[in-house]
Amino acid sequence: MVNKDKDFESNGLKIDQERVLTFSKMRCPLDCSYCFTEDLNIESNEDGTYLSEGQLMLLRKLPDNIKSIMLGCDTEFFIDKQKSIEIIENLLESKKDISIVTKLFLPPDFVARLSAINKQMKIGGNFLAISVSLPCLNSARKWEPKAPKPKSRIDTLKILHDHDINTMVAIRPLLPDVPNEEIEQIISLTKDFCFGYYSGPLYLKHLDSALLGHDFSNLSIEMINPHWMPGGNIFYKIERRGQMDDFKKILAKHDLRVFDGAAEGLEYIRHEKH
Repeated sequence: MVNKDKDFESNGLKIDQERVLTFSKMRCPLDCSYCFTEDLNIESNEDGTYLSEGQLMLLRKLPDNIKSIMLGCDTEFFIDKQKSIEIIENLLESKKDISIVTKLFLPPDFVARLSAINKQMKIGGNFLAISVSLPCLNSARKWEPKAPKPKSRIDTLKILHDHDINTMVAIRPLLPDVPNEEIEQIISLTKDFCFGYYSGPLYLKHLDSALLGHDFSNLSIEMINPHWMPGGNIFYKIERRGQMDDFKKILAKHDLRVFDGAAEGLEYIRHEKH
């Protein structure tokens, strides 16, 4: 068991069961309306990189019970493509599975480089998993005004899948104004290019009527410190009543896998796909 969680958190790393999440406090340029990272109470990296030397040192010495590294939990990890490749390569000696979430378009030549790393990881018994974030289609301009269009993200998903990289779709956060019909559409467009889906609540620092509307009667609202965030981060957890159950029913209707989160998806890969 890890007994130095505070040492990890002071270096922007969060131990959560069998995974470690990396936080950099680097500003993500996509500025999604639901993004919580600007409100996170964590220290910035002094050198302005995805991972500091201190973080890399700790990640290379993770104990055996930590099975995966979740990279870029507070930024878009592939903004600097060359640097992202270098970081993944530097973590190969950690002998851990690596998970990344992205909204960007990743061209085939770049994905080919990721695929080569993935093949190298598989030789050592590990793997790379990439989730494409796609929480909405019709309201993307409202929630994700600077992010690549949904079609570009679906193209990325296809390219990753074609290069034999484990892919998931993150319909996350589950936005309260996205109707079930739109969720159905997302699934229809992506189901042939991923092995499963996951979602989660919307987290906001403030209740914003411009985003949520003025009628909160159909919303479940709770103030919590999410277990996967560093301590001292209290957010509103916002869910439309029954929406998560509807999400799971839609996937069950299509006989598709649904996970509680990326970590459960990684566990599926370890025990079922390999």
